[in-house]
Amino acid sequence: MDIIKENKNKKGLGRGMHSLFDQSPMAPAGSGAESSDYSKKQEESGLAAKTVAQEVDAEARIWKIAIDKMVPGAYQPRKHFDKMLLEELATSIKENGLIQPITVRKRPAGGFEIIAGERRWRASQLAGLHEVPAIIKTVTDKEALQIAIIENIQREDLDPIEEAESYQRLMTEFGYSQQEVSERVGKERSTVANALRLIQLPNELKEMLADKILSVGHAKSLLSVADKPMQVKLAKECAAKGWSVRALENEIKAKTKSNSKAQENAKGLNIDVASKLAHELADQIQKKLGTKTEINYKSGKGQVILHFYSDEQLNQIYEKLNT
Repeated sequence: MDIIKENKNKKGLGRGMHSLFDQSPMAPAGSGAESSDYSKKQEESGLAAKTVAQEVDAEARIWKIAIDKMVPGAYQPRKHFDKMLLEELATSIKENGLIQPITVRKRPAGGFEIIAGERRWRASQLAGLHEVPAIIKTVTDKEALQIAIIENIQREDLDPIEEAESYQRLMTEFGYSQQEVSERVGKERSTVANALRLIQLPNELKEMLADKILSVGHAKSLLSVADKPMQVKLAKECAAKGWSVRALENEIKAKTKSNSKAQENAKGLNIDVASKLAHELADQIQKKLGTKTEINYKSGKGQVILHFYSDEQLNQIYEKLNT
């Protein structure tokens, strides 16, 4: 009989991953259709075999669990599963079996929730498997999200928007700072900060980024454009013409310069119109009140000055304003 157990020398999923797992012993997954013990100790020197349960912690054991007893995790950061890649993985599983166990946790209502390995679970269904190897963990919601994010990031399974939204979830749902997120996922803080900026993009651009129509470099360049409709327009033009990031940056500079000049011209035109209006208004007031009137206008602000030369003239102005 073969030994199937956790490989202690296998490369971890990322900084801090081991600390996320509760290493306390737990009851077996159960018997029957839902799950069965998949780990057994190799016979040595004719001695009777001992189950791995006598040798290692329960959470280091690998179980076979019925595929229909698993449900996708509530904290799965992935939203897109490429159909072609799933079919390729399913073909590999048919030929070689599922080598990497799925990580799950027990559900209060029964069955198991997938923490890491939903893509493998989906591909196993396509491959026609009825049960898959799995490791059962006892983890909190926070730990479940962290494990799912870290595994996907380390495998580079997330698109840039999914990665950014995963970081955002750690911050909003669990109160992490950017620094704490970077430490948990094993990324530089600047990498996390730059990823989070992508959330500011319009939904149309997020979809283009997720579909790999635009690169992260293109997206970062577009973030420098304040006008959202202009971002979308430039993105579509970039995709249609196959611009490089440098070409897009040059186009943004040209558009920005052109828009700035147009705004200055419009501003100058508005000032001329307002100054003319102020001059005409001063003439009308002067005719109505019969006294010298000035309106000093500058950049949307100004003063109205009424000149009078005696108390009697002041009273006359007062009376005219009240008639």
